[in-house]
Amino acid sequence: MPLMQKKKTILVIAGLIASLAVFLYSTRQQKIDYNTQVKPIFNKNCITCHGGVRRKAGFSLLFRSEALAPTESGKPAIIPGDPDHSEMIRRLTLKDPEERMPYKHAPLAATDIDILRRWVKQGAAWGNHWAYTEVTPVHVPTAAKLLGFFGGGGDSWSRNDIDRFILQQLNEKKLSPAPRAAKSTLLRRVSLDLIGMPASDKLAAQFYADNSNNAYEHLVDSLLASPHYGERWAAMWMDLARYADTKGYERDDARTIWRYRDWLINAFNENKPYNQFLTEQLAGDLLPDATDEQLIATAFHRNTMTNDEGGTDNEEFRTSAVLDRVNTTWEALMGTTFACVQCHSHPYDPFRHEEYYKFAAFFNNTRDEDSYADYPLLRSFNDSACKEKEVLANWLQQNASPAAAKNILQFVKTWQPSINSLYCDKFVNSEL
Repeated sequence: MPLMQKKKTILVIAGLIASLAVFLYSTRQQKIDYNTQVKPIFNKNCITCHGGVRRKAGFSLLFRSEALAPTESGKPAIIPGDPDHSEMIRRLTLKDPEERMPYKHAPLAATDIDILRRWVKQGAAWGNHWAYTEVTPVHVPTAAKLLGFFGGGGDSWSRNDIDRFILQQLNEKKLSPAPRAAKSTLLRRVSLDLIGMPASDKLAAQFYADNSNNAYEHLVDSLLASPHYGERWAAMWMDLARYADTKGYERDDARTIWRYRDWLINAFNENKPYNQFLTEQLAGDLLPDATDEQLIATAFHRNTMTNDEGGTDNEEFRTSAVLDRVNTTWEALMGTTFACVQCHSHPYDPFRHEEYYKFAAFFNNTRDEDSYADYPLLRSFNDSACKEKEVLANWLQQNASPAAAKNILQFVKTWQPSINSLYCDKFVNSEL
């Protein structure tokens, strides 16, 4: 090999070695991310013994305050900034299987131990679950960044900002977008998604005949205006709200709650604002001068199972109903399995065991009695009864105080307040 070529080869090899050294050095100096690098190691190998229900040796990895607290030995297992004196790192690297962690399992991979060591060295910073971090603006990719300055000539495929993010990922993976689906396919997809059934023949014909650039948007608007839209999406909310037309438990007797189903359908079809949609279901009865519709909305909380079997303990099943409301409220509104926290702090979400019962105390004011009927009930009136109710309201306006009139009309409408027979020793001026 000529001398000049040898020199070039040596220079190329030296350059590659230098680049590799710089890369390795820079990666070792990179900040370790708790959520994506450390927490997966803990959840896979450590949390079953050191978090949640079990805290062996007094060591828990659920929360930073617990992880840095003294263990049963009197010393912390993690000393931020000092991996060489951190008991956790020492136990991960021991050779004796009786002392090495994870106990009675294969040792951690060297790469995992390196991540944990560097994490401790950098201060053992914790991280919040992505769902509980503040939302920040995201830069939307532009055509130039997607396709480059050469060979693409612009982005003619994207129709909205979401498309641009998709196209960015496609370009990074050297993939091309699929061709636009046929009208028949688009019609079927969006119809099943929005109304749960194929579009009507009339609507389909309108879509096929519409050759404008906004034909698809017109189709979506028509489907959203359909009464079937509310039926489709109310059904999914009803699953979250554990809707049923029976009570569950022993006899699984009937429950009349279809008015709540209709309230949901109407709420979706009228595009009720989400905050109002939730407020009326959680506390419609507490709103000033609540309407009948707002009272019906609170049936979200009435879908708990009830047990009217003879010999059951009323307080036991009342408490079960309260806990069911806690779990359902968090699962439906917050998208989290809060029910886990009933027994132990959550291994994946930042909720402590004690917080569950604080929330349960908030709901622990309900009257779920072991009786055959669901109380309270909202009474509906036919035309003649409505006229009689109006006569009563006029008489009360002339002969009673506003507060007394309000209480009496409320009693006529709900039969509340009342005392159910299971609390009575004897009946005086009353009936069973």
